[in-house]
Amino acid sequence: MKEAEHKPAEWILRINNSLAEVEKPSKMSIYKVPNKLVKIKEDAYTPIIVSIGPFHHHNKELQAFNENKRRYMLLLFMRISKPALLILEKCAIAILALEGDVRRCYSETIDLDNHQLVEMLLVDGCFILELFLRHSNIDKYKDKVANPIINNARTVVTLQHDLALLENQIPFFVLQKLFDTIREHIPQTSFTEHNVAKLALLFFKSALGLSDQAIQSTSLELSGEHLLDILHNFYLPTSDESPENMHKSHLPISDNINDDGDRQASQTTGFKNCVTGLLQAGIQFQPNINVDAEEIFLHIKYLKGVIKMPALRIHKATESIFRNLIAFEQCSIVTTHCITSYVFLMSSLLSSSHDAEILHHKNIIKYDLIGGSSGSDGGIHGDIAALFKSMCDRVVLKDCCFSKLCKEVNNYPKSWFDWCRLIAIVKVKCRGYAIVLPSKYFATPWTTMSLIAAVMILVFTAMQTYYSTSTYYRQY
Repeated sequence: MKEAEHKPAEWILRINNSLAEVEKPSKMSIYKVPNKLVKIKEDAYTPIIVSIGPFHHHNKELQAFNENKRRYMLLLFMRISKPALLILEKCAIAILALEGDVRRCYSETIDLDNHQLVEMLLVDGCFILELFLRHSNIDKYKDKVANPIINNARTVVTLQHDLALLENQIPFFVLQKLFDTIREHIPQTSFTEHNVAKLALLFFKSALGLSDQAIQSTSLELSGEHLLDILHNFYLPTSDESPENMHKSHLPISDNINDDGDRQASQTTGFKNCVTGLLQAGIQFQPNINVDAEEIFLHIKYLKGVIKMPALRIHKATESIFRNLIAFEQCSIVTTHCITSYVFLMSSLLSSSHDAEILHHKNIIKYDLIGGSSGSDGGIHGDIAALFKSMCDRVVLKDCCFSKLCKEVNNYPKSWFDWCRLIAIVKVKCRGYAIVLPSKYFATPWTTMSLIAAVMILVFTAMQTYYSTSTYYRQY
């Protein structure tokens, strides 16, 4: 007798279907920022005026800006030589075909149906493209049509903040698909000669303190999972002189936090001494200037007692961008911790406002007003030192990209026969005496007269001793 065909129960089928979903390769790249980081400074991770993507799509406080997004979308389609409706339909169909891939990019389920999701991506994507074009210095069309946003400098700074947030992203392949679909119908050659990544760098140029030279030298192959990842990849060194761990994979934040939520320090995460301590130990600091191209701040070099560091330009949006780059590194399982490593390195150097002041005078740290308090310890220099300390709070660093450099500096030879080190120490001591002596011994007329009298007594005593001794030896 033939055995009856077995049919699993419905709940077992549901388990099987969920396993089938797990088999699909993960393309997750847009995450919710861990609560431990949000609690430290929520403003650094929250959009101010515009929502991009699904995470803040339903935020009522941000919906007032939606009219501006649609206005920019209209301006983008006004560039098109063919009927705009046909191109709009072409864009919508192209994005609809990517709908499944888009959903897999987000760490949480998107509460929008297919058409709602495509509409959101179209509006947000077209807004970003038109914004980038109008803010670039290669777009001639912007002179013909009034600009409702860019003329407001404060709004531009706010948009730079919002578009660099980890939670405020759409997949980069959506922007690329819209760009490729639209640009063949636009007559301006300036539009077709640039890619989306370079347009993004031009938009963030002022927030990142970048020069046109640094952007123009960027590889045409620069890409990423989203705009924040574009900025992250831009900072990665590409030369053979890159730090040894710069391209390694890392574990997510949940695998590296102890029960108290504090970072683990089982490896070299910075220097043992701050700037002042390293100077006193004979280590010198110099700005790393490349005459052929502007150096990225990660290109730190060390040779024979000299640390060469490219300039870091700190602007109002720097803290927010750094915090979101760090959050991205904490969440991603394939992204190197280069920014996190740099922040830990700087935190170890800047123990006080005096350390920040030294690096500022050496043109290693440059800044506009940060936008914070004046600081109770050293004003703006105290703010900078506190900024790096704060960005390390509740952050996990695995495989520090500068561990080899830190070990070499920490193990710098202590032999007094190293003349370079001896000369550096003497210079530091002389500068210290030059600062201390006037404030301690020449602060008032009485202390000045006392010091002069003491020196004269010491000189006369030495002279008397000399003559007495010489007279004694002449007699015998």
